[in-house]
Amino acid sequence: MKLKLVEDKSLKETLVNITYGVFDKHVQKIIDFIEERDLQLKGVIDDHEYIVESNDIYYLETVENKTFLYTESKVLENKEKLYQLEERLQETSFVRISKSVLLNMNHLESVRPLPNYRLEAYLKNHEKLVINRHYIKDVKTYLNL
Repeated sequence: MKLKLVEDKSLKETLVNITYGVFDKHVQKIIDFIEERDLQLKGVIDDHEYIVESNDIYYLETVENKTFLYTESKVLENKEKLYQLEERLQETSFVRISKSVLLNMNHLESVRPLPNYRLEAYLKNHEKLVINRHYIKDVKTYLNL
């Protein structure tokens, strides 16, 4: 794969051209990554509202009917329900791993088996999450296993 970067100061937004011989999963991953960068979610910390790029979110979790966005170092509250966020994040790197958690697979470092056919997910920020056995198939599908 070759990469060509061209700076054009007259552009108001970044333009990405992808030229390929065969459309394969690598090209699709590049497209998914670029499209995901445009998706932003709102989060609140101490009455201050922030805009968070979806790729900066490690996972989303619902606790006691409140939804939280977890980044590398921050936890922000979001007003939407988890199922609404799941719909918005379709066709991205987010995969449901339990009834209350959506994991950004871009931040998954490794997994290890647990009892009762579950998996433990190790994230790049050193957090651990449990992948429920009912959602392992979705994780494997995303990883093309």
